[in-house]
Amino acid sequence: MEIEEELEVKQILNLQEQIKEKLIQLGFVGDDDSMGSVIHHLAELSVWGKKLAHRTVPSFLSLPLEKKEDIGCVIVDLNYELTEMKEAIEDLEPALIKLMNFLTSK
Repeated sequence: MEIEEELEVKQILNLQEQIKEKLIQLGFVGDDDSMGSVIHHLAELSVWGKKLAHRTVPSFLSLPLEKKEDIGCVIVDLNYELTEMKEAIEDLEPALIKLMNFLTSK
């Protein structure tokens, strides 16, 4: 595994622990599937969003025009990252709605 991937995994795991602790503090512990989905997907999306903002888009913007093949590779990566984020958002949405209802129904 690359060093960047290892760092990304560590960041996701760290965020998962923090999100889990916050959900426990909020009392959102009765629905394990929803809790797990929020923990997992929210952490992933946070790390991926940071990667997109700090690495992928800046790479696209910084490459000179004559490096079209390299720019193309960055765009392939961008498309992959956005697809992964879209799928994570779709997976997160039902659990996030349950969390919103839990927090606003009291």
